[in-house]
Amino acid sequence: MISRRSLIGSFPLLAVAQQRKFARNFFYIDPQKKLILVDFAFGSDRRGWALGGILDEGRAKGAMLSTQDGGKTWQQTELRFIPNSLFVLDDSALWAVSDRGEIWSSAEGGRDWKKLTRKENALRVFFIDNLKGFLVGRKKTLMQTDDGGKNWRHVAVAAQVAGDAESFTYHTVNFWNGKLGLVTGGVEPEERLRRRRRVELPDWMEPEIASYRNMTPHVMVSLETRDAGATWTKQEASGFGQVHRATIGSDGVGLTLIKFNKSFDYGGELYSFSLNGARKSQRIMRPKDLELQDVLYIPGDGTYLACTERLGILPVPTKVRIKHSKDLTNWTDIAVDYRAAAQKVVLSATPSGKVFAALDQGTILALQ
Repeated sequence: MISRRSLIGSFPLLAVAQQRKFARNFFYIDPQKKLILVDFAFGSDRRGWALGGILDEGRAKGAMLSTQDGGKTWQQTELRFIPNSLFVLDDSALWAVSDRGEIWSSAEGGRDWKKLTRKENALRVFFIDNLKGFLVGRKKTLMQTDDGGKNWRHVAVAAQVAGDAESFTYHTVNFWNGKLGLVTGGVEPEERLRRRRRVELPDWMEPEIASYRNMTPHVMVSLETRDAGATWTKQEASGFGQVHRATIGSDGVGLTLIKFNKSFDYGGELYSFSLNGARKSQRIMRPKDLELQDVLYIPGDGTYLACTERLGILPVPTKVRIKHSKDLTNWTDIAVDYRAAAQKVVLSATPSGKVFAALDQGTILALQ
């Protein structure tokens, strides 16, 4: 028989077991420099990478953090390029796009990067396997490669959408089961087109961007394929904001995160959809008190939503908030290290489902 004393004594242990927290397990410390992390991904349960740039007196150098023990420790190395985005296929095959549109690859888990080619408008790549991949970027750019990224050809349908090519950008590309794919993009606000810096700087270094108020709806486009890119269908709509992330789980459930400028009435929108037709597209969230930063969906576990608190249009890092939902209806806040502040947050997870968050302020958080 369980005694009253032993039952009461078990309560604290149950509480500890149920409480989860995003704890800080890497923090860049150098009072003279600043590490800005721009992209983050895991290739296995043990190996992961975070790419960014180190700012030193107005100059930037590429930097990479890597782990070989599941995120317990991180090693910092220098890159020969300033990264804009990262794609990880497995624990050894990596691709990155630089701020100049250079396509770099590593077949050795980031130990040896090789420049494959340069596509001036390139922003991001996605590879189905070691040879077949897709590239998206500015000026209605959607391209495909069949040799690992050495040679690329344009996908014609991408240019056959409404909107001036000079102001139109495809931001996301994602595939499910190697066959079903989704590319999203739209017309960018004018202030984003005026210049490109060598690293994605936080808004507090360009305060005029944070105060820009774009209240005019513009063209938003999605391209879908069900045959690994052999054919595409397009959908066009008018709306506000910019599609920042479109993610698809192994069960076909998809989520789209739309970001707005800081001066907009809302801090972003989150929509759900399904490429296999099992779920109708619907809006899940549109908060006024939080800036939506990134979304991560893990089948069987649920959805993680990274946010930062809104402080009007002040271009400063604010407290990081991370929410979790099993059903996309009921959300709970997960405790986050009190020191975690950012303007940009990128979520990633290992194949087994351990969740991490990389902050643009040179910090990596791990869900304990």
